[in-house]
Amino acid sequence: INQSSDDAKIGLATAFLTSNVPSAISSYRARHLSSCRTMADPEANGEDVDGDDEVTVKDLLMARGLASTTPWDDDWSAVYADDTREITITFPLTGTNAGDVAAALESNLAGRSQIVSIDNDLDADATDGDLSIVYSCS
Repeated sequence: INQSSDDAKIGLATAFLTSNVPSAISSYRARHLSSCRTMADPEANGEDVDGDDEVTVKDLLMARGLASTTPWDDDWSAVYADDTREITITFPLTGTNAGDVAAALESNLAGRSQIVSIDNDLDADATDGDLSIVYSCS
């Protein structure tokens, strides 16, 4: 049962990272003159969506429809790099098979057009770490 639960969560995470994140980026660009450059100053361009008393790039993307947590109920984060016009989503993975989950997600994300790079810092037997996905915002 645990494996089928993880399989379902991998499917949800794949949809989030391959469809929902690019859609949120496109939606943000549509509202900001086809640019993500305003993400460099989230305080001036958004509101505190997640209620943590701070406006972040994650808040800007959540305002465009993204969920606040991963399917494993962990908080993800987002950072915008103005010099490269890229958004990095850091997706934490924990649990006894986190390394296997990271490998499955990395395989599912490979070759997607808006994804610039994927950094998987989990070995196959790892129990926690991060999967970082860099998206183009140009």
